Amino acid sequence: MGEVKLDAKIYMKPSEELTDLIQNQPPDLLPDHVTKELKDERLSVKSLQSLKGLLSKNDKKRLCHALESSEMLLPSPEYPERNPVLEARCQQLRRDQEEREYRRLTKNVGNNFGVSEAPLSTQMKELNAILISLLQFVVSVVCAFAFGYLAPYYFYGTINRGTQILCGTAVAIVVGIADLYFVIRETLHNEGFVLKKID
Repeated sequence: MGEVKLDAKIYMKPSEELTDLIQNQPPDLLPDHVTKELKDERLSVKSLQSLKGLLSKNDKKRLCHALESSEMLLPSPEYPERNPVLEARCQQLRRDQEEREYRRLTKNVGNNFGVSEAPLSTQMKELNAILISLLQFVVSVVCAFAFGYLAPYYFYGTINRGTQILCGTAVAIVVGIADLYFVIRETLHNEGFVLKKID
């Protein structure tokens, strides 16, 4: 790859006022490079300095106002053309990188689009697993309520129904929340989510 080239000269695009000021000067006093640059509509700093030396005091004031309305042309770098083989290789690498990024983003998306539904036996196994989990949850909560309901009677001999129902409900809620936690955790584990341990 070639080097970047930069022409470090600053030019002025003359305004109409500056053009009139230069054209009103005697042609035999104007240097040739000023006339040539005026035709190209690009005046260099050197031309402006030589022009300033030719002007009278009043024209120098006009020159300042004319320069304010003129446009400064700053240099811009010239970049060499890239090697076509290199450019084609860079584009291929960009496409490969985009493809890898796309695959990374979509790797956890199920690729069963357009595939027929799972066989009936697989669906029945999933349904059985769900029903067993549900039945286990219900049995756990009912047994916990029964334990909490009978515990005050066996431990303290309390026959107050309000106390027994309150204890049974509290124990059933605690066991139900714990059972739900383990069911959700097992479901997430089966779907591929890994839960981190809290230190």
